[in-house]
Amino acid sequence: MYQRILIPLDGSEEAEAAVDEAARLSPNPEIVHLQLVESGVMQSRQLEGYAMYADQIDDARKRSGEAYLRPLRRKLEALGLRASISAAAGDPLLQIAEQAKALDADLILLSGEEGGWFRRRAGLARLAPLLAKKVKARLLLIRGPARPPEALDRAA
Repeated sequence: MYQRILIPLDGSEEAEAAVDEAARLSPNPEIVHLQLVESGVMQSRQLEGYAMYADQIDDARKRSGEAYLRPLRRKLEALGLRASISAAAGDPLLQIAEQAKALDADLILLSGEEGGWFRRRAGLARLAPLLAKKVKARLLLIRGPARPPEALDRAA
């Protein structure tokens, strides 16, 4: 079975479907790593009269991302799995590939149907083949939770 599983997330419910799938795929992995990746900010921003520089924005995003990931980590730990988290800013493809190499991941679970950076920025169909060229881990695409047709109409 798989021992080091990487689950990249974009904050969407559809992407979180991979978290639920991790326990079914490998009941006793060494580690499941949850990674939130957002595109980086290259310049300062003006927010309510204060200059906020890229490193400050990245730090705030990292703290916010880790806060988002903690309940998902607890969910995995409640199932008896060892889990870790990280949040990063930058190109999702490169960030996922770097984390996969650092973790020496043998499985990457990708999920996401509507919304999130999978669809908006790279497109899930395009991200998986590009990622497969960059990592030695196996890739498994997970469909998000089934949604009623009226919910799909509103998302369009």
